[in-house]
Amino acid sequence: MEEIKDALALMGLTFEEVQEADKKIVDKAKAGGRDRRICVCGHAVSKHTTYAGILTCKPSALLCPCKLIRPVLTCSDTRVFLRKTEGAGAMHALARGIYASLHSGKEVNWIIELQCDRCGSTKNNVVPVPVTQSGTSSSEATGFDKLLCPECRTEI
Repeated sequence: MEEIKDALALMGLTFEEVQEADKKIVDKAKAGGRDRRICVCGHAVSKHTTYAGILTCKPSALLCPCKLIRPVLTCSDTRVFLRKTEGAGAMHALARGIYASLHSGKEVNWIIELQCDRCGSTKNNVVPVPVTQSGTSSSEATGFDKLLCPECRTEI
């Protein structure tokens, strides 16, 4: 036990200080303090970090080009949202993560009103679409993801 205190003392920390910090973190996790939100890019919000004004989304060994954190849903298990966007609709990481979540019996809840990001329509089914900065549809992740209705999706 003394070796642990010495190792912490070399960092300027006390055993009791770290023990108390660890207890707070564990208690927060037990109380449901984990962020269960999913970004429109299809990855957990907790996988996004901002450093010096630069956003990075790294859900796994792969790097997502996400440019803006936009939480769109919550889920009971964010681990199933480790998919890569290969296109729009069913090929998008968001749709694939929702499928994996529902397939494994996990809960998914939208936290936004589902409406088209282009025309604002709430009448039609919207799907996630990777778009370029100029607004055209892409077949791969671009970092700019939109929820689009069928009409707007065919127009771009």
